[in-house]
Amino acid sequence: MKVLLHVNYYEGAGKFETLFKLIRAVGADGVELRAKRFYDMEKPQYLAMVEDLKQRNPDLELTFGYQLLLSSVDEDAQKQDFEDFVNFIDWAKEKCGTRVMNMFTDNLIDPNCAYYDFDKNGSTLADDELYVRHGAGLTAAGKELEARGMLGALETHNCYIHDLATSCEKLLRHVDSPAIGINYDHGNIFLNRKGESIDQVFELLKGKIYYAHLKNLLRTRDYAYMATHLEAGHIDTCKVLTKLKEELKSGIFAIEYACSGDGVIAAKRDMDYIRFLRTWLGI
Repeated sequence: MKVLLHVNYYEGAGKFETLFKLIRAVGADGVELRAKRFYDMEKPQYLAMVEDLKQRNPDLELTFGYQLLLSSVDEDAQKQDFEDFVNFIDWAKEKCGTRVMNMFTDNLIDPNCAYYDFDKNGSTLADDELYVRHGAGLTAAGKELEARGMLGALETHNCYIHDLATSCEKLLRHVDSPAIGINYDHGNIFLNRKGESIDQVFELLKGKIYYAHLKNLLRTRDYAYMATHLEAGHIDTCKVLTKLKEELKSGIFAIEYACSGDGVIAAKRDMDYIRFLRTWLGI
């Protein structure tokens, strides 16, 4: 397995040189970057910077988080968005050697609810027609990924149709492409009142987990939370990694630090823990 740092360990305008230094310092195998956020740059400048960093670090794996709009914009905007996606994966494959994309579809948020009412947003708002529509769009995206030998992994993320393992399993029934699977992030599932257990996730998504995010959280009161180090929260990271050993199709996962604390120290601490677990589990 290859272990990437998520960009949120050291994210911000002007930080990319140090981010790549951090990857080397902690012994990670690469990084997950963003595809539609350009910080203080224009898109061409951002892509050129990433391309240059990859050329100077050819052994590192680069993945990207990409939102594909399938229902929240008009037909012309959706067509343009899809063309942009195809152009991006062409660039990512050719210039960065990208093998797997972390993907999202449209945000689903009830305007009468708070964003953090996760059980009232996301797949709760999706009817059968929306599953069919997103499935068709993802099938088209999957065909493009197939042609390039790439995988697309929908992140289990709150406020999307693909928030929980149950909704992901239902959505994938409408996707006719083996290139589309799931990016399993139990930290997000853990925060949803309807969230499944680790065992339930692997039962529902067997054979469909293409990529993964590992992060940990301390649940405080009424599903409020604090992000923490991988070994310190309420999620059994060892159990997650044990099951990923048999199920992770791409062989790539990213560790994540969704916190405002010192990401440099967190990256070292979390990578040390992952190294221990890999030795312990024989990965």
